[in-house]
Amino acid sequence: MTQNYLDADVILSIAFRVADAAAIETLKWFRAPQLLANNKLQAGYDPVTQADWAAEYAMRSVLDKFCPNDAVVGEEEQDKLGTSGLSWVLDPIDGTRGYMSGTPTWGTLIALNDGVSPVLGIIDQPYIGERYVGGLGHAFMERKGVRVSLQTRATSDLSDAIIFTTFPEVGSAKEAEAFRAVADACK
Repeated sequence: MTQNYLDADVILSIAFRVADAAAIETLKWFRAPQLLANNKLQAGYDPVTQADWAAEYAMRSVLDKFCPNDAVVGEEEQDKLGTSGLSWVLDPIDGTRGYMSGTPTWGTLIALNDGVSPVLGIIDQPYIGERYVGGLGHAFMERKGVRVSLQTRATSDLSDAIIFTTFPEVGSAKEAEAFRAVADACK
């Protein structure tokens, strides 16, 4: 970490506040009949809703209060430069189409980068009440205040591994070819 005034517990506490702020906004609009969406693309379809904007604003407000010198990279607003060496990466609603459709297949993504690499990642799924945390010495899922440790399976053979993704077409043609090679070898 480049900031010595923030230890892992403090960072985790701030990240949870960021997730909680997003949850208030996303849950307010989830399955609401008045949910409005715009298309961010000229060609194709990449939706953004008022819930995306409200949640990212709430997330940034928490970071402005607790980490005013950190950079923030968000999906809906302009990047904020920082001086601390830390960068927060925010996606207020990952799975906007599912969100708009009323399915509980969306979540909020939060990452923290120390200037070299990611050091913390959180997947928060407020509708189903699960939060997944990895980094800073932690790997757990939390539900209703109960933490369950996460770990990979003890599989040593790729043919015994299970692979799952909802969006394998992300990336370059070379990355897609590599993904298919791994996926073809897995269950």
